[in-house]
Amino acid sequence: MVTKLFMELKNLFADLASTLILGKNKDAANLARILSEKSKALADELGK
Repeated sequence: MVTKLFMELKNLFADLASTLILGKNKDAANLARILSEKSKALADELGK
């Protein structure tokens, strides 16, 4: 599960970076929200 979350985070960071480079701020805000949720899930999983 942890490995899957790390991979999802890696992909989200890449998507967020490319979205910001393209200037799509509304899309970037949504990706940042998802990134936050996945980061919390990872922290919860590592805290077990």
